[in-house]
Amino acid sequence: MAAAHLKGKPAAYEEDHLISLELGGHPTDPRNLWPELWNGRCGAHTKDRLEDRLHKLVCAGKVPLSTAQSEIASNWVMAYNQYVGPLSCPMLNR
Repeated sequence: MAAAHLKGKPAAYEEDHLISLELGGHPTDPRNLWPELWNGRCGAHTKDRLEDRLHKLVCAGKVPLSTAQSEIASNWVMAYNQYVGPLSCPMLNR
């Protein structure tokens, strides 16, 4: 949290996978792990909805796995807007 200049209590965050395990993300690679707020409009629960949606689309053959991985890793909020619905999280970098 200190390295990412995040404020608040550690209990407010979870260690999240940038690319979720259900999309083939590495479970322990530090490059795939980051602290994410648990609650809130742009927290872990919201990102989980995107991960579930992308998983279903990949399994249905509607989105290539590499596309889902790239889009969620580069800007998950933009991917959320594309695959789930409108979401504004201007302070998020991922």
